[in-house]
Amino acid sequence: MKYEPTALGNVAMTAKLEDLPRIPRGKRLIGKDRERFRESIKAVYENNLDVTIRDIREVTGRSFGSIRAMLVESGVELRPRGGSYSRDEALEI
Repeated sequence: MKYEPTALGNVAMTAKLEDLPRIPRGKRLIGKDRERFRESIKAVYENNLDVTIRDIREVTGRSFGSIRAMLVESGVELRPRGGSYSRDEALEI
């Protein structure tokens, strides 16, 4: 995750999947570590429409369920499964 200061002094994130940390198997994320990790996966998921929960899981080493739970805790609106087609398109076939 790269952080760049903005004109207002706030921090703007340029979120990239490759910048997410790999968490060792069995390590519990609590407190500030969990909060930072949750914000970083939120930024990646929201700013990259082609990144899925499974992609984040693969890079970080966390389970699908834990990534999904952290995104929900962060208030992220999860994208629907199965790619980029609408229900109306599926009914036309």
